[in-house]
Amino acid sequence: MTQRAVIDIGATWIRGGLVSVDGTVTQRLRIPTPKIGISGVVVTNAVIGILEKLLPTTPPGSGVGISSAGPLDLTSGSIASSPNMVFDRIDLISPLRERFSRPVSLINDCRAGALAEQAYGAGKDQTDLVYITFSSGIGGGVISGGRLITGSTGNGGEIGHLYVDGRYHLVCGCGGTGHFEAYASGNGIPRFYRRFCAEEGIFIETLPDADTILSSEEAVPARFRDELAVICGRGLSGVIAAYDPEIIILDGPVVRNHPDFVSAMIGQVDRYLPMPKVVVSPLGGDAPLIGAGVAAFTGRGLKEDL
Repeated sequence: MTQRAVIDIGATWIRGGLVSVDGTVTQRLRIPTPKIGISGVVVTNAVIGILEKLLPTTPPGSGVGISSAGPLDLTSGSIASSPNMVFDRIDLISPLRERFSRPVSLINDCRAGALAEQAYGAGKDQTDLVYITFSSGIGGGVISGGRLITGSTGNGGEIGHLYVDGRYHLVCGCGGTGHFEAYASGNGIPRFYRRFCAEEGIFIETLPDADTILSSEEAVPARFRDELAVICGRGLSGVIAAYDPEIIILDGPVVRNHPDFVSAMIGQVDRYLPMPKVVVSPLGGDAPLIGAGVAAFTGRGLKEDL
């Protein structure tokens, strides 16, 4: 079966695999995203190392698909000033093309997720969908009228930077305040919990992680989840008001591991909005990898191809 080598670059992990034309992912590899080095070249070299293991089993000259947390500079083919990455710039397209002499497509991970959901997942055959991932950060991909929304720079649909709160004023990784990502991402939830507890006069000696907070049966985490659900309801409301999708597909550990919380956030969506179907992705966290495969098979990714 024809396969393409794919990479998904996140703030925590770099994942690699082979994706077949039917969306099946095989031969998976995963390494921690490098955080120490003089420049982003250490991340590029990590990607090269994974591809050296994957490419021998793909057709000669076949394309490579790269999905990555953004923002992306698609003109130069690089990750640029990502709030969740250590390095300010990570060049990808030119070094990979030079090393492997193959076409390389670069696409935002959540835009890739939207493509995967439309092709193989919960959004199959839908023309208006939004894909949102709650992982280290929060990202989104939007398909409207059957077309992937990319914006003028390829970074359209940055749902994590919707303004959702004017009370706690939490600072986002991008430097702004009140952004969705600062409250409801895997990295943001513990920080929001600390602020919430401080306002309740509770001192936290050891800060729990997001999974512990969302799973706890104690009274304080339960009250916090109620407040977090309100914040998430605002974020979902903003998405619905902006894009009016037929379906919203949620992904990432925060939602995959906590279905009860998904129900709670849906319950906080503004009542006047046309409520779309809201589901958790059936692709098991592989949507960005599979979407990178869609980009590799179709040649989509760089700005001139969008």
